[in-house]
Amino acid sequence: MLQPLAIASAAPSSSSVQAAVTTEPIPKADARKLENQVRLWMDELAKQPSFASWSGAEYAIEPLGPGTHAWYVIITISGKTVGYMIVNATTSGGFELGEYGVGKRPLFDLQTLRVSLERQGVIPSSQQPSFQAERLYVNGLLAAWRIVTSDREILYADAATGDILPADDRSWKLASAHIQQSALFPVSAGLQSHVFRAYRGSSFDIYADLPWLTSPAVSLKQAEQLLKPIEANRPIRYVSELFDQSATFVWGITGFQQWSNHAVYLQLEEPDPEGTGLSYRRYIGLSLLSAFGRFYG
Repeated sequence: MLQPLAIASAAPSSSSVQAAVTTEPIPKADARKLENQVRLWMDELAKQPSFASWSGAEYAIEPLGPGTHAWYVIITISGKTVGYMIVNATTSGGFELGEYGVGKRPLFDLQTLRVSLERQGVIPSSQQPSFQAERLYVNGLLAAWRIVTSDREILYADAATGDILPADDRSWKLASAHIQQSALFPVSAGLQSHVFRAYRGSSFDIYADLPWLTSPAVSLKQAEQLLKPIEANRPIRYVSELFDQSATFVWGITGFQQWSNHAVYLQLEEPDPEGTGLSYRRYIGLSLLSAFGRFYG
């Protein structure tokens, strides 16, 4: 269901947080088209064992802004979050499946943000904190909260973990201006495509070895260079340096889903900021990841 909300606020019992949602009018015909496409992708993903909870789930669609022409789809069952999708508009009037994930704490989760900011000492934990948080989404690697604290300080926090980023308005604008995808791989699952190959492996300690410091990266030309090692449960690490190389992100790749149009989404795991283990699994396109970083076997 498309949600034309201007402001979404957290419950007063948790904090006096306001999450700004920039809304641009969307014609009814386009809204219906978007909802139908979201349902098609949801139903296809629900066929996968790890997404079985999506079968018959409800969803709400909110615009991501400002000016990004993308939508945040939160998926719930009986009011409990079970996953999310990011859908992008194309210049031809169609849609792309930007990324998706399954778990209790999806991208842009307010509770995750609050807990993380308390842990980092940005907001007090002894009283109800007050701050404004705006969702900003360029792609799977440039997704952040723009936070305005009670004393008007502006901070950027990672949309998945809530960790403060070494970014400000200027550096975010510069990073957002350099958007690219690899031409070697399909950008998105097709509008009618289905998942025909998938693998979900075991978690591993990404810092047990540091191959990005000691070994050359994989010279990636074909998806099979990653998919076969992943299926063999060999640890693959992905490293990306953002914001003029002032921030290094490292993920373990523990699975993938390949769609019938050969688009590949790699599975990245995100930890729970409360320390209770795995929070959710995030699937980001190989086309984007290969353009913004490097893979190490």
